[in-house]
Amino acid sequence: MILDIFSRRKSVRTGKPKDEFDRIIEVIEKFAPGKHQGKREMHYYNYRIMAPYANPLLDLLKLLSRKSRLTEDADGFAWDVFSRLKTFYDPRDRLSPEEAKEDGELIRKYEELYRYFYGREAVWLDFSRRPPEGRAE
Repeated sequence: MILDIFSRRKSVRTGKPKDEFDRIIEVIEKFAPGKHQGKREMHYYNYRIMAPYANPLLDLLKLLSRKSRLTEDADGFAWDVFSRLKTFYDPRDRLSPEEAKEDGELIRKYEELYRYFYGREAVWLDFSRRPPEGRAE
């Protein structure tokens, strides 16, 4: 029996089918900076197994996967990102919009999100002009 070890045939992976998280993560990982992949795993992707975070995380990742909005509507996109990030990190909605604007930890996470997912500086938010609860999808 001769085995063709140089065959171009790919092995078929068996395992669980991909869920919506896996599909969105694949889209994101195609454009996101590779050097921050571990940070994305640690600070975002692993939360999908925790019930209160699953839906807010999925909403946030769906938004982040629409990279074209980053350049087409940078300000509107930034407000949507901040709003969904607040929903993800505050699933019990304990922070009011006013408190969210003042929360240094949330602002830091917002800035890190741009670095981890896009490899760039965050769009500066002018909190005097538009509240973070205004989603524009």
